[in-house]
Amino acid sequence: MPSGPSTARPAAGPSTGPSAVPSSGLPAGPPDAPLAGLVRAAADRNPGRRVLVYRVGFETADPHGTAAPAPEYAVDLDGDLSGAPGPAEDAAEVLVLARTPTDLRRAATLQALLPAAARVVVAVAETPSSCTAPVLSPTPAHRWRALAELRVYRPDGASWAVDARFTKPVPAGRTLAATARAFAGHRLDAVAAPVAGLAGPGAAHWRPGDPNAAPAGPGGPVPERFGARGGDLVLRVTGPGTGPWAGGEVPVERPADDLVSWERLGRPGGAGVLGEGLAGLSGPWSLPPVDDRSVNPAGFRTVPALGMADLRQQDGRWAVVCGERTLTRFAASGCVTDTDVDRIRQVRGVRVDWRRAHTGPVAALRVLAGLAAAGVPLVSGPVPPWAGALGAEPVRLLASVRAADLEDDLRREEYSIRLRRAALRAHGVRARWEQLGAPRTAAPATSVLLATRRPEMVRFALAQVDRQRGAELELVLALHGVPADHPEVREALASFARPVTVVEADRGAVFGAVLNEAAARASGSYLLKMDDDDWYGPDFLSDLLLAHSYSGAQVVGTVPEFVYLASIDVTVHREQVTEQITNFIAGGTIFAERSAFEAVGGFRPLPGTVDAQFQHAVQAAGGQIYRTHGLGYILRRGKVTGHTWREPIGTFLRRNRRQWRGFRPNALMELPEGAP
Repeated sequence: MPSGPSTARPAAGPSTGPSAVPSSGLPAGPPDAPLAGLVRAAADRNPGRRVLVYRVGFETADPHGTAAPAPEYAVDLDGDLSGAPGPAEDAAEVLVLARTPTDLRRAATLQALLPAAARVVVAVAETPSSCTAPVLSPTPAHRWRALAELRVYRPDGASWAVDARFTKPVPAGRTLAATARAFAGHRLDAVAAPVAGLAGPGAAHWRPGDPNAAPAGPGGPVPERFGARGGDLVLRVTGPGTGPWAGGEVPVERPADDLVSWERLGRPGGAGVLGEGLAGLSGPWSLPPVDDRSVNPAGFRTVPALGMADLRQQDGRWAVVCGERTLTRFAASGCVTDTDVDRIRQVRGVRVDWRRAHTGPVAALRVLAGLAAAGVPLVSGPVPPWAGALGAEPVRLLASVRAADLEDDLRREEYSIRLRRAALRAHGVRARWEQLGAPRTAAPATSVLLATRRPEMVRFALAQVDRQRGAELELVLALHGVPADHPEVREALASFARPVTVVEADRGAVFGAVLNEAAARASGSYLLKMDDDDWYGPDFLSDLLLAHSYSGAQVVGTVPEFVYLASIDVTVHREQVTEQITNFIAGGTIFAERSAFEAVGGFRPLPGTVDAQFQHAVQAAGGQIYRTHGLGYILRRGKVTGHTWREPIGTFLRRNRRQWRGFRPNALMELPEGAP
């Protein structure tokens, strides 16, 4: 990673010190640029006092040409921080300037290094089109008792700023971390792995969005925390002149970005930078992870407005170009941001030109891993041998398609889903730290709640549960007025290979109460409601778990995008918007954290509408519902009287993208046509 200066032009007089605003108060950028105005305003309201400025995600020349460059004298949080002000210092005001929310999350990883100040301004220059106001939730509350004023506003149309004023100096990192959480929808920002020690310039790229990380100097050690060692697994970024490690831990070491440029690798001895030349890029662990809480399938367009684009080099950076229009240029590090992804969401796919592979192999592969994790359909010629760090499955998928394959919207989305699955599982933050040596966390258990009145459907329903792969599950079968010794029930249970609990409920019990009784008998960390007559793809549950991980929502599901109208033998593919925070998902796909389910009291004890009632309660309580893709689920619609959701059949014949005679599953269902 490029190491920028940790200090810059010192100010004269009382403001003298590392990264203090120059006496002019003017940044090295257009005086009318919004972030430049923030710095000028800070200097004007603090005459003769120390103002500290930090930047993250900006380069010497702004690669997009739209955002205001951060001041040259600001501390670069992606650079060498050995001479920067420490947490024991204070200032009249601290400003943190980030290019995108993704970059801000990386800054939040280093929040413990920031000094104290009575005023803290955190600003993001470029935000995705779907970004909402970063309204802070100051928790824990007792740490914010000194807050006197909080302002959230737009310096211009694409940027956001949070301005917090306190009655006394407080750690500026608290405001930074809270702002990063606000951009992420107030999700619990934690990585299920041991506390990470981080050392060296740009080390935050390896642990983005983790305010619990333990930063250290490039030579160590990681400072102790509450009488214990500061980090359980230490990663150090090394560069020229990096000395020996002073801590007791043996760190995992990775070279700085500027050491793995094509120019540097081509010099005598350059091949040794990666251990054994490009062969050192043998697996995903060679690359910094994708910040999957920020760069993920959210916002995927099922019907893009633009054609194919190309990933090509421009001014030493890879850029996505569609026709004559440059949609985005990526940073020299190869870090893909949420704003980069937002700019290219409308393209049908991106062709990769390996002959001009960015600034270096690590940067090139980081761009591809980030785009793949976001679900951007990538098309490639032969993948070069040094690209093995992408992982075997992403490489296989890249070589499996051509641009013509993406002309069909459905085939394009099927490919996108396969690619994003592979990339997120290989390059997410949790996966990367397990690859580096962190203990692998046990797979969370999901309890499937399946209530039925129809013994003739039990075998079919259990088969849908049993075919789930890549997830740990148990079944809680609620027999609603059906005896457990019914011959069809006994026969179905005899061939079911998963753990199962049978609950017998009286036929007069209301549906919501039956489901709650099933939930009370469940032991999983998550609850999944499935219906007895719908089809579920083999990756249905594992995709819900993945969406829960990257969305942070308490409830996840999908919509009835594919519906089989049994009474007229027609399959319809409906127009639906997926991969977004929503207020509705199909009842047969409700996947909920157990804590959220219990917090709202479960399902209402009603004979119908229990799914809608539950979703309303979650949102009223401040929870979020995320809608993932709909290609792993097919709703069966028979006679209206056989369903608790009694929409007439005509509802499913409107707003359709396609319809077919007979049963027509998509490829991800892995069902033969005509399967019913």
